[in-house]
Amino acid sequence: MRYALLAAALLAAAPLAGRAQTIPPSSYHRALPVVPIDSVTHQIVYRGVLPAAGLPQAEVYGRAQEWVARQFEDYSAVVQLADAGRGVLIGQAMLQAVAPAQKNQDARRIELVFRFRLRAQPGALHYELTDISYPLYSGTSYSNTDIPGHAADGLAQWQRADDYSRISTTAAQTRRAPVEPRLRDYDEYTSEGKPKPRMLQVCLGIQDAMTGLVASLNQELRQPLP
Repeated sequence: MRYALLAAALLAAAPLAGRAQTIPPSSYHRALPVVPIDSVTHQIVYRGVLPAAGLPQAEVYGRAQEWVARQFEDYSAVVQLADAGRGVLIGQAMLQAVAPAQKNQDARRIELVFRFRLRAQPGALHYELTDISYPLYSGTSYSNTDIPGHAADGLAQWQRADDYSRISTTAAQTRRAPVEPRLRDYDEYTSEGKPKPRMLQVCLGIQDAMTGLVASLNQELRQPLP
């Protein structure tokens, strides 16, 4: 009798196990359109190797430094680690991406904070752009939403007018919210599991901004020696 009950329990559990395998992935693992996703962290990551043919490591490192200094308003505020011996630059910066128009969505600007790691070697530069986030400002949520807010939001926006250059570095970078949880929210998908236009718009803006930075860095490395 005991064995019969055990067999019945196993048979009853089998359909449940089958159903468990068909459960859709959690929001943490949900796919995002356009942008590259790291298979381990499930976060948006841009990484690769840019050629710098014929350049010694010191020259590659120097050009990476020059690129950072030209791209960002304050080199000392952006760079958190500069190790010339190892050819490594690590830092954090802010940029303003343009999310292109989509169905029922006008084009809009989005502020993004990101971290970068550049490692020079003879003839090449390794790059990583990670931790893409929305900057969070004290007392306002304007930075990551275009929904009209209270009067305080408007005042905060006016006070932060200088922050809205193409790329800026401010104290606000210390407060940030990763973009992935919001982009993977259930409200950002249709009932068929497809991304809604607003979410696709943000992903396209991120892709354009990040690949634009990489293209600019690549152009710096291709400049001929003086």
